Amino acid sequence: MSLENSNKIFRPLLYALLLAIGIAIGMLIRGVQQDKFSQILDIIQHDYVDSTHSADIEEASIDYMLSQLDPHSSYIPPELAEQSARQIAGKYEGLGIEYIIFKDTIFIYNVSKGGPAELAGVLPGDRLLRANGIKLTDSLSPSKVSEALQGDPNSRVDLTLQRRKDGRYFTLAISRQTIVVNSSDVYYMVNKTLGYIKIERFSGNTHQQFLTVLKALQSQGMTELILDLRNNGGGLLNEATNIANEFLEKDALISFTKGLHRKKMEYRANGNGIFKQGKLILLINHNTASASEILAGALQDNDRAVIIGNRSFGKGLVQEPYQLMDGSTLRLTIARYYTPSGRSIQKPYSGNIATYRNEIYARNNLDDTLEPALDSTLAKTFFTRNGRVLTVGGGVRPDIILRDTTADSTEIETLLPGLFYSHIFDVYLLDAMQNELVFAKKQFKNISTFDESYEISENHVKSLIRLAQTIPYLKRLTYSKKSAQVIRKHLKAAIAYRIYGEIGNSMVINKDEGIFSKSIEVLKNYNKILNIDKQKGRSFDY
Repeated sequence: MSLENSNKIFRPLLYALLLAIGIAIGMLIRGVQQDKFSQILDIIQHDYVDSTHSADIEEASIDYMLSQLDPHSSYIPPELAEQSARQIAGKYEGLGIEYIIFKDTIFIYNVSKGGPAELAGVLPGDRLLRANGIKLTDSLSPSKVSEALQGDPNSRVDLTLQRRKDGRYFTLAISRQTIVVNSSDVYYMVNKTLGYIKIERFSGNTHQQFLTVLKALQSQGMTELILDLRNNGGGLLNEATNIANEFLEKDALISFTKGLHRKKMEYRANGNGIFKQGKLILLINHNTASASEILAGALQDNDRAVIIGNRSFGKGLVQEPYQLMDGSTLRLTIARYYTPSGRSIQKPYSGNIATYRNEIYARNNLDDTLEPALDSTLAKTFFTRNGRVLTVGGGVRPDIILRDTTADSTEIETLLPGLFYSHIFDVYLLDAMQNELVFAKKQFKNISTFDESYEISENHVKSLIRLAQTIPYLKRLTYSKKSAQVIRKHLKAAIAYRIYGEIGNSMVINKDEGIFSKSIEVLKNYNKILNIDKQKGRSFDY
């Protein structure tokens, strides 16, 4: 064999050998340089005294690691990632039911109008026992329940239900359809010129839905608007900025973001908004957060709305999703939001998630009325476009304080989230007040006469409290003048919802809390509050 032929044969073998050696050396180096997290996980898996589940340990470690960065970076497991994406999109493939697990069983408290469940005969108050043979109880995780009920369009699911009214068990075959979640389905005229719109969330279709209802109210003569962002926890930033655009003049700054690894990005109005002149009132509360706060801050800094309510939550961090190989998602904070004047609305964070989230329940009446403060990080004071001094320190502080009617009771204020989470008002109404609901439907022809004349009896208040006390996180609820007041209001609103829809619920709550009367009073002094009659033109310098 010639030397040339030998080289042709052995050269590829030599290259392969060198490649293999290189790979081996690389693996050895990586093994030596293996990060501490992986080393510790390996040791636990091989030498811990009991059996372990590495995935659980990994996820718990990731959650803790992210909590040390900030309160909003988060890890979403694979089984919840798709559900999270559907919520942001504002639609999902399913049956059109809303439910909670109450006393080990799924309790259906709402059925979407025109949805597949309603068309098949499902009613609020029904208990859902099985889906395609899968037993649905509190032992199932929320993701497993969601997985059983949601699926591909037109796919069939067989539901076994119990109708509480007569104790009957029955089975229905329902085809899943696309369910659109409406973000702006509560809107109406308060009087001949004043309209009201509530935005529940900022999902993929919120701006378009908002435009539809805004035009509908304008066609009814609306020239002044109450925009309600109370309990709106945020969502998609572009939907919030698109809505801000409807109120602001061309080139008005809406917000900007910046971070260590992200260039500054500005959001400005394009001048094509359809409500740039009418008087605007914006309602916020402690649960107004994130994208909602960006909208509130933009309108306040530009002197475009009078903000009424109490200080917003204080979430001013931008998260970006990163898809991981196993289908899970990392939502990492990559920038901060700033209002047009340069304020950061992010409240302080000490590293304790529970303390951070519960901070809103520790606030008091003085907290919303702090004097204008100096931002220690920027060493400057902030002003609106018309020269009004702004406060800083986390969240958006309103121009006019209107405390929630329950805020002066620590017991109720701390338990109120649990009362709503449990849907105890719907559970009690649909189980114990069916006859009264039928009576109210016949007795009251419109929401005005219902609101003026209908009262919740003392017996119903006490019975609801006893039912609530069977829920572990509500067992501290006791009867008092304040708790009775809260229960009467929200139980009455729940009845109004069943008879008149979302508008009925909204009107009962807003009238009781003085929203309309306060707004009308503020509108009389609108120009004075916003310094509109004074010289404009202050530029934002950040």
